[in-house]
Amino acid sequence: MKNLPIWSAAEARVFLQAMNEVGSFGGIAPLEPITLEMMQAIQKHVLHSDVDISELEILHPPAYPALLPDQTKREQLIQILVLMPYADMRVDPKMVALIDEFAEYLQVSLNTLKDLHQVRDNHLKRLLFDYTRRALTDFLSLDSAPKVVKGIAAVIHQSLGDPILASKYQALETYPEGSLGHTIFHWYRDRKWPLPGEKKSSPELLVNHDCCHILGGFNTDTKGEMDVSAFTAGLFPDGFGFESLMEVILDFHLGKAFTTVGDIIPPTTGAFIPEEVFEGYERGLACNTNLIKDLDFWAVADQPVQELRERFGIPAIAGPLLLQP
Repeated sequence: MKNLPIWSAAEARVFLQAMNEVGSFGGIAPLEPITLEMMQAIQKHVLHSDVDISELEILHPPAYPALLPDQTKREQLIQILVLMPYADMRVDPKMVALIDEFAEYLQVSLNTLKDLHQVRDNHLKRLLFDYTRRALTDFLSLDSAPKVVKGIAAVIHQSLGDPILASKYQALETYPEGSLGHTIFHWYRDRKWPLPGEKKSSPELLVNHDCCHILGGFNTDTKGEMDVSAFTAGLFPDGFGFESLMEVILDFHLGKAFTTVGDIIPPTTGAFIPEEVFEGYERGLACNTNLIKDLDFWAVADQPVQELRERFGIPAIAGPLLLQP
């Protein structure tokens, strides 16, 4: 079970003061509209507070260690601060330097902060190498050389066509309507995606990611990918989920073509909508199971999506179960 930070009113104010400090470059510039939106969304979905953002005072980094002694809360604060230079699409070195100062005083070291430095310096190829290496371990559980080789071989084999695996997924059409398996089947068919094992299919390793879309209530457009990545950020207690969110921000908010492939998934800009992103993050925080690493799809494929949402602690979601592409 995750040990979720619960922010007191005083701590929530400290959190927002830190965001205000970073967003205003130490009190010398007005906050960008998207920064204000981000602060409001954080207050609603993470802090659950009612601080008057317009009356926040400027409080510089040296003051924060005494005000925020809890290490878990410090790390969550820095993870959110790291997102701020991406949000306004500038990745301003002065803003990054302020976040470095916060991290130094709060004694927090995060991969996402190192990633931010590489984006600032436009070292995207180096970042992609580092991110891919960590993703193989943390996202796909390929944590040894033999597992990597086996995983790559399986991906190639499935893409060429694996009739036995394909028939297993095709049989999901017969599962009860409203079940996770039946929904996954139509999720793929509605989008004209090959099922795992069918020719040119995506690897079976990504099925749990698609389950996050369904269980979390996120579509497969660029905003949906952004929001499901925020949901994933809430699932991983070690911070890797924030790296997954960073990847999607680079592709679909900054338009950097970080992991997008040609015209198949073209990069876009402006898909980071703070209210939607942090609602997704809140759902991930509430989820009591890491659905990427710990969900056994075949063990629950015959069970209703609505019941699984309740079992995993995901808040109630309005709208249809099967979102149309």
